[in-house]
Amino acid sequence: MSISEKLTQLNGIKQDIKQSLIDKGQAATDDMGEYSTLISNISGSSDDSFKNAIERKGNPINLPSDLTKIGDYAFFNYKNLVLTSLPEGITSIGAHAFNGCTNLALTSLPEGITSISDNAFYTCKQLALTSIPGGITSINSYVFYGCTNLALTSLPEGITSIGAHAFNGCTNLALTSLPEGITSISDNAFYTCKQLALTSIPGGITSINSYVFYGCTNLALTSLPEGITSIGAHAFNGCTNLALTSLPEGITSIGYQLFYNCKQLALTSIPEGITSIGGNAFYSCTSLTTLTFKGTPNTIESTAFRFCTNLTTINVPWSEGAVANAPWGATNATINYDYVGE
Repeated sequence: MSISEKLTQLNGIKQDIKQSLIDKGQAATDDMGEYSTLISNISGSSDDSFKNAIERKGNPINLPSDLTKIGDYAFFNYKNLVLTSLPEGITSIGAHAFNGCTNLALTSLPEGITSISDNAFYTCKQLALTSIPGGITSINSYVFYGCTNLALTSLPEGITSIGAHAFNGCTNLALTSLPEGITSISDNAFYTCKQLALTSIPGGITSINSYVFYGCTNLALTSLPEGITSIGAHAFNGCTNLALTSLPEGITSIGYQLFYNCKQLALTSIPEGITSIGGNAFYSCTSLTTLTFKGTPNTIESTAFRFCTNLTTINVPWSEGAVANAPWGATNATINYDYVGE
């Protein structure tokens, strides 16, 4: 696009928004600066007088109908911005585009959107989307961070990855399943999503990163995919309804506070390949009663089973003293050494 064509396009956007403001009875300033360049994803800086005009509380604005993208930082921190819809022709939303727009109350996004960049809706507390456009293949980092009114029950089947902190703090997110094509869920993705009610994890997942499901008190998984080989620290910390009865055989470590306060955790054995169990890994897992180790870890921290008050029997295949720190916090347990099974 030539410079003259860009200027023509920007002028059109500026005038359309200006007219929208006038129609709503707002003070549309003549000096709109370079604000419109942000919307069309051409770098520039916003004009404070224009910002003040468009974000006057309770006065919705309309974006130009021919917009195809919302640029990086377009409406960054416009706390009183009121938009009821986005133009149907939009295909992408840039990084931080609506970051801090705490009164943005969109209930839908144009179906043609294929890209939503990092932090796009960060702390948009009134965002009330009921679905995500089907063309989205990745939920990027921090996209819906702190969107406490977001109550999605499903995600598009084409999604393959969920970025770090993508839904962190979305306390009303009520997903019951994840798309089977997902292969990656990054750190803190569902941190404190208290209504998250997944019944399974996609089979293509090979690792559950740190803090992914921290504080997800409604999560009631009973199993994990056998392909999982690593689970990060705090991944299920505070998941008080997590009801796993076994762990994948390929896991090699149980990290720090991994199952902290998981009161419904009902494991009966520890996989043979486990080489280490971190501090407070099973802290206050009061549904543990009898636990059999299939192999011999190199290390078990002294607080691994702290406050597992109903854990009364631990069967281990090693001799007494071979693994330090016994009884590893399980003060009510009898340890059966050199156990070979029934």
